[in-house]
Amino acid sequence: MKDYILDIVHLNNDFTGTGMYMALYFFTLLFIAFYLKDKRLKNAVLYPSLLLLLGIYICLPAVNRFLFTLYDDEVRGRYIWILMAPAIAALGCTLMVDMLRERKQQILLTIALVPVIFACGVFQITDYRFQRAENLYKLPQVLIDISDTVLSEQREADSSTARIIVPYETAYAFRQYSTGVELLYGEDATYGRIWDLEETPYVDKKDVCNTMQTTCPDLELIAPIAEKYEMEYIMFDCAYVDFGLESINHDGYTEDENFVGDRTPDADSVRRMSAAVGIDNDHWDLESLGLEYVGTYGRYLLYRYVRK
Repeated sequence: MKDYILDIVHLNNDFTGTGMYMALYFFTLLFIAFYLKDKRLKNAVLYPSLLLLLGIYICLPAVNRFLFTLYDDEVRGRYIWILMAPAIAALGCTLMVDMLRERKQQILLTIALVPVIFACGVFQITDYRFQRAENLYKLPQVLIDISDTVLSEQREADSSTARIIVPYETAYAFRQYSTGVELLYGEDATYGRIWDLEETPYVDKKDVCNTMQTTCPDLELIAPIAEKYEMEYIMFDCAYVDFGLESINHDGYTEDENFVGDRTPDADSVRRMSAAVGIDNDHWDLESLGLEYVGTYGRYLLYRYVRK
């Protein structure tokens, strides 16, 4: 049920991003429902919209989650297009203006609606999707730096690949940058693009992905799985990871504004990790767990597995 509810939230967020056009759309439907007297317009606009809302926000995620796959991360937000939210919102605003009898009132309401419509959108200069590229790859430079570090170390060890465990939301950058960086999981952790991690023998990778999303990754759970798949590095995001200790996020990095999920760790993991993990200046001391500190790259801390 938790995944089902999160799927509904993602469905909406993937369409709107940080904008508020859906709020304007819902407000318009409320206006048509309670203030519009024209039954013909209600039959033509309101009732079909309500049926579409029920189908898209309730029935569609239920079918996708419990019966068979209808969409994945790439196309999920496009289903909201069926609602024709901009057209309905535009119609609603027009009807609001038309309901006023005096021309002066209509002009004032029109002037008032213009900034509301602009405020519902996302200013492209500041939107995270339209930031100036840091490099030719158009990927976060800090993740490229981490890739270069692990690949350089592996070249010195006469290896052509570097195996690394990373937070799920950063996997795309490593996959796009170099085939020499091998991940324990990528998009297969959610929608099985490579293989289905819900099925054995790969379900242990899904367990690692889930614990890596929390504020206290269970390194004791991860260790045998990392050894099984010969993983050489692991990376943590100090913007949310704290291992049950005080935060080392001294530079004030913030979480991805588009992340929707539960960061709450298992209580037993917090108890064990807080006892095993120490803090050494600006990084965590994980030597007791078989991890050697490599370096800090912005918000990310990189560690190397040290095996006997």
